[in-house]
Amino acid sequence: MSCCYSKRKDDKFKKIKGVYEPKSILKNKRRNSVYPLTTSRKEQIKHNKKELEDKHKEKQKFLDKFNAELLECGGCQGLFRVGDNAIQTNCASCDKFFHCHIAGACVGPNCSVIMSGGKYSLKYCLSCVNPYLKVNIEDNGMCLCKTCENHPDIPNYYKQV
Repeated sequence: MSCCYSKRKDDKFKKIKGVYEPKSILKNKRRNSVYPLTTSRKEQIKHNKKELEDKHKEKQKFLDKFNAELLECGGCQGLFRVGDNAIQTNCASCDKFFHCHIAGACVGPNCSVIMSGGKYSLKYCLSCVNPYLKVNIEDNGMCLCKTCENHPDIPNYYKQV
């Protein structure tokens, strides 16, 4: 036999009382749950329901305050509440909110991006686009901004005066 293998008991590992408990002692103890219940089940349900209602009231109070905010339209200078959903767009050039005086979404390559299979474009107001181009005057939801106007890939029918 090898010198490394022996059946004798070594006292290399001493059991310290209170630190190590054999598995058989733990097996005999019955565990009700991971977290001990200090209150009854019905009281816990009532407490959870009250907490949820309080959180809901707090959230609703914030939403009411947020929806009461006033935004000024950059075209007519009228004041509109956020909750009314009257404001339709934000101009990418002057960074004002508009519910009227909207030129539309730019058709140029500099202002559009393809995301999730759809094409999204920046929106502009009538003050930030060339008023002499036909595409900017028509009410079709399209426009051509000043930066994309000089781009070589723009078709000529967008540049008609």
